[in-house]
Amino acid sequence: MKIPFSQISTAGQQYSLDVPDIDTENEIFSLQGMTSLSCKLTRKGSDQILVQGRISATLLLTCDRCLRIYSQNVDAGLDFICEINGSRYQGVREIDLTARDLDIMQLEEAVIDLGEIIRQQLYLSVPQQRLCAHDCKGICPICGADRNSSPCRCSGVPIHNPFAVLAAVKGK
Repeated sequence: MKIPFSQISTAGQQYSLDVPDIDTENEIFSLQGMTSLSCKLTRKGSDQILVQGRISATLLLTCDRCLRIYSQNVDAGLDFICEINGSRYQGVREIDLTARDLDIMQLEEAVIDLGEIIRQQLYLSVPQQRLCAHDCKGICPICGADRNSSPCRCSGVPIHNPFAVLAAVKGK
């Protein structure tokens, strides 16, 4: 849903979206069920819109250790400003950003795309290290068994270790 700046008043307008399907084919996550966005858009000038609200969704992520797919609920608040690209810093080559400047989303044109806001906020909700559980044991690097479901039965000694030559040199 795209909303031009000209349709947003200084008093603010409330928007609620329940999106059943978001294309996540090339993303690092997929979605389960409905994604909901509830936000208020308020005009702060001819080139700025304040976005405040909440987003909720259920992400399907792949565990970095065991490669299982697990779900993570997202319920995040939104509070940032959308601004037409470079309107404040026109002609300035080097600037120092303040903490408030980091809460500004730069736009190419005077249109807010709520679908793009949803996509970016979901990306911000993905943890850096995706784990299905804090105590996930992962997969065995030798035999590939999932150590969470059953203990590994291999000897624990790598069949072929490319660094064995270095260990032999170190031993001399």
